[in-house]
Amino acid sequence: MKVVAWLAVALLILLALTLGALTLGAFASLNSGAPLLLRSAGTVTTTVLSQLGLPDMEPLDRALILTGVTGVVAALAAYIKPRS
Repeated sequence: MKVVAWLAVALLILLALTLGALTLGAFASLNSGAPLLLRSAGTVTTTVLSQLGLPDMEPLDRALILTGVTGVVAALAAYIKPRS
């Protein structure tokens, strides 16, 4: 059972890191002076969310929602981590 829990933790950590990068890109897209790589990540965020069928929303709202989702995923990974 611990092996399954460790695999779930690894997947959730990977998901949290991916969402963190998308969140950083969403915040970077709010600033026109941000580096191009970060603004491109913001564009990817917009494209992915529109393909998921989520309604268009303000960029700040999108960034704040992604921040909350990333925090929940990271907290879930920490919560299910097997303890020895």
